[in-house]
Amino acid sequence: MHSIIPTFGDGVFFVLGVKKLEIEFIDFLGSIHIGVKMIVTENIAFLPNNTPTSLKDTVHRLLQVEITQVPDNIIGSLVVGNSFGSVISNVISSEVLNQMKTAELPIYQSNEFFAFGNVVLANDFGGLISPIVPPTIKKAISDTLNIPLETKKIANSDLVGSLAFVTNHGGLFTPLATEEELSEIKDILHLKQVGVGTVNRGSEFVASGLAGNTKGILIGRETTGIEIMEITRCLFQ
Repeated sequence: MHSIIPTFGDGVFFVLGVKKLEIEFIDFLGSIHIGVKMIVTENIAFLPNNTPTSLKDTVHRLLQVEITQVPDNIIGSLVVGNSFGSVISNVISSEVLNQMKTAELPIYQSNEFFAFGNVVLANDFGGLISPIVPPTIKKAISDTLNIPLETKKIANSDLVGSLAFVTNHGGLFTPLATEEELSEIKDILHLKQVGVGTVNRGSEFVASGLAGNTKGILIGRETTGIEIMEITRCLFQ
């Protein structure tokens, strides 16, 4: 079993026997719901214009991504993305759209309102899409993200993007998810490790308290030590 040694002074953890794992506790201007505020892929992070410089520096250093800033404070809820493209809600303004285009990746903007960050779960290998999303939009999302999509709920909820957080390595899911669901989703997204847990002292909406990729993870500041142990187990072992 791998051992995890926290070094609380600098906010960095080391996972022995796997690789050096960097984790940082953050908030976004006082909000612990960091996953609502930003989108992070393996190579790019979309951050609001009012992101403090210190947080931008942390995202760039820890996650090793290029940063694109946009004039939207809840982009994490309205957008879903991976290394191949982004899918955005129809309420995204042309100003935000133009800023996102500077990342030079395909973008699909739906004609209907969906908070895509809440109803789609995706990495670079596959994804889940809520049954409430029409099949015509599903095809466009699949094409833009360049991944196969499976129509599925998690824990009988349409909020598949809110109740789970995944990278290209692993995934953390709501405690309400069943073992059967976890096994199926693990195969769909080609994950090496999955598990259940919470963030920020018990929130089952785990995507709201996490942001990151296979290089590092940002965690909502109120997340407890026990919660962190499961996060690291699922995302890095």
